[in-house]
Amino acid sequence: MASGIPLPDVATVNRQTVSRLSERAFVFDTGNADGGLINLRLQSDTAKGRISNKKRVPEGAVIISRLRPYLKQVAYIPVGFCDALGVEEVLCSTEFYVLIPVKTDSIAFLVPYLLSAPVQDVFQQASTGGHHPRFDEQLLTGLSISKALMKSRREVSMDVEALVLSHVTAQVRMNRLCTNAN
Repeated sequence: MASGIPLPDVATVNRQTVSRLSERAFVFDTGNADGGLINLRLQSDTAKGRISNKKRVPEGAVIISRLRPYLKQVAYIPVGFCDALGVEEVLCSTEFYVLIPVKTDSIAFLVPYLLSAPVQDVFQQASTGGHHPRFDEQLLTGLSISKALMKSRREVSMDVEALVLSHVTAQVRMNRLCTNAN
């Protein structure tokens, strides 16, 4: 994984946290990121006054759980996500690394890269801990992206963006249909 473009040339790790949750926040738990897609059914509780450190997740970010990498908890947070859900902000568990673009280009192409067998093997082999294996940030930021993927990044990003937004929209629409079925 050493040859290619260093991941930090494309994305940086956002460490911005908040300790008080807004009522109109969507909070990602590790189960919400599932193989590149977003599972809305598992949104964690955002009770009033709950105090727990969470990371800020801007739209256009890629999140990857450092916990149990074999579960492939990676997702792209599409632009328009907050509007689609009617929320003000997106937050996530501190178990996630939040990758944001270095430039204005989309980093959605990182989702299939981070889910690829070679990268997953690196994460799994480097994980430490028995019941709760994790990998560290240096491993993530030490990755290199192939020049071939960098050449096709715009097309791959467009595909990922469309797939994720379509999946989110389908879940929101189904939820509305179920809510209005009575």
